[in-house]
Amino acid sequence: MAVGQEAIRRIPMFASLGAEDLARVAAVTRERHYARGELIIMEGDHGGALYYVQSGLVKVFKLSPDGKEQVLRLISAGYTFNDVPALDGGPNPANVAALEPSTIYMIGREELRRLIRERPAVAEGVIAALALALRHLVGLVEDLSFRHVTARVARILLEQEQALAEGRQARRLTQQEMAAMAGTAREVVGRALKELEAAGAISARQGRVLIINQERLRLLAGGGSGLGTGG
Repeated sequence: MAVGQEAIRRIPMFASLGAEDLARVAAVTRERHYARGELIIMEGDHGGALYYVQSGLVKVFKLSPDGKEQVLRLISAGYTFNDVPALDGGPNPANVAALEPSTIYMIGREELRRLIRERPAVAEGVIAALALALRHLVGLVEDLSFRHVTARVARILLEQEQALAEGRQARRLTQQEMAAMAGTAREVVGRALKELEAAGAISARQGRVLIINQERLRLLAGGGSGLGTGG
């Protein structure tokens, strides 16, 4: 399905383009729809396209040889993914799947590279997107290396609350999804939620988690609480 110029203009790295360039990008952009749980990209495949989440929510994740999932990042509406393969032509470094029904735009590598060569503003947008992704991955490594699971779960809850408030996420994550993001098992996440509830930061009832003290949850997310659920 073809995509209109105004939809392309909403992609941050293309926001400064003129009508002619927008029309050219729109002509090579394809719109695709994915159901919840549907795989968008498979790790190791070659394709080299840039993807943009027009609506919905997707997860970027890796699978261990024994099938354990580690979520690297959640990508909500308004953000791109698969930037690196779109630039270097190499294999996809991770899997990507829809967490919600999602509408995705796909822009070919050659068109993206042409715009980078000819339009400095696009190059700056690409650099900003790569820098954001790198900062996120550095934060993930820090979390997994230095923060215990309770602090990781507290941070996930805070980020989820913000995404829900901004309309970037339509539903709350399951405990299994939080476990994949925190790099642990669902049962450990369950214990972490009980500790956060005992600390007065959240209320967990019938599978629904509500934040009742955001400042306390932020303190616990910093890892300095002394709570120590194992990973």
